[in-house]
Amino acid sequence: MSIALYRYRLYWDGHRGAARHGDDTRILVEAPVLPGLESGSESLEEIDYAPEVDVAQVREREGDWREMTPEEVAAADALLANLSQPEWTRERAA
Repeated sequence: MSIALYRYRLYWDGHRGAARHGDDTRILVEAPVLPGLESGSESLEEIDYAPEVDVAQVREREGDWREMTPEEVAAADALLANLSQPEWTRERAA
């Protein structure tokens, strides 16, 4: 699924990815940190989030793909909403 097809998208394949909110697209060179997760997002090996087409799934290091929890969806939404904020630095995206 192409990052360019949707206005809201978060993708991480374990090595690289991208985040898009409207016209703001960032190429990810390290795993995204989903803000506010109690369990943290360190255990998430892959993320495929495209709310416009009802795709919301993750894969943990020791598991198969599963649907994102409501907390993970909220965290992904928060990350995408903050793309244009000054705290999103070059260290977090290329």
